[in-house]
Amino acid sequence: MNISLKTSDELQLMREAAAILKRVQEKLKTEIREGVSLIELDKIAEEIIVSSGASPSFKGYQGFPATLCTMINSEVVHGIPDGRKIKNGDLLSIDCGVYWKGFHADAAFSVIVGGDDQDPERAKFSQIVKEALERGCSAAKIGNSVGDIGHAIESHVLRHGYSLCKEYTGHGLGRELHEDPHVYNYGKPGEGQRLLAGMVLAIEPIVAMGHPGVKTLADGWTVVTIDGRDACQWEHCGVVTEGGLEIFV
Repeated sequence: MNISLKTSDELQLMREAAAILKRVQEKLKTEIREGVSLIELDKIAEEIIVSSGASPSFKGYQGFPATLCTMINSEVVHGIPDGRKIKNGDLLSIDCGVYWKGFHADAAFSVIVGGDDQDPERAKFSQIVKEALERGCSAAKIGNSVGDIGHAIESHVLRHGYSLCKEYTGHGLGRELHEDPHVYNYGKPGEGQRLLAGMVLAIEPIVAMGHPGVKTLADGWTVVTIDGRDACQWEHCGVVTEGGLEIFV
């Protein structure tokens, strides 16, 4: 395993990349409404990134064709933005990466289109996944391990009757979009790679409302739940410090 501990200069560049990504997220949240197409959201994100002098981390990565990964309802990961228009009550997850001066930022959020009251069950599901992310981030401190992060996420998800799509994990982040270590969304306390100051992690619970089984669609990218029930993703990236995880975005 090749763990890259970031220098203070490198961390500053990653904070700058994250600041661009924050602007993308904030703008998207103002544009998400019924009738907007996924490709429109993708164009908005790409315009902000490129006009900032950065580039989209995902576009072209292993052939992926877009700036965003957009997932509606039963879509789990790697959804390709297209002409579909979102509807009130949809559970929309958006994952995005920014590449800036040699370093990546990577984060995801979920929303209920039209507001939580459009579908309270979906809103509760998204809230639990967000809470699982927050618990995982709280466990990302020096002396703990990736197993502590995974256990914090898994225990919260299972307590509420949901399930983890275990094929997909968090990861290290830096010059590469995916670096060591894998940050699993399950695990046992104390197991796995110890967390060290200067490690930058992307922590991202990817959760199914029902059965965790998934399949990939004919486009070769979009992953959906086999049972057709919803999935949800939330993700932060940040650096392990003496005071815990400094979340970049």
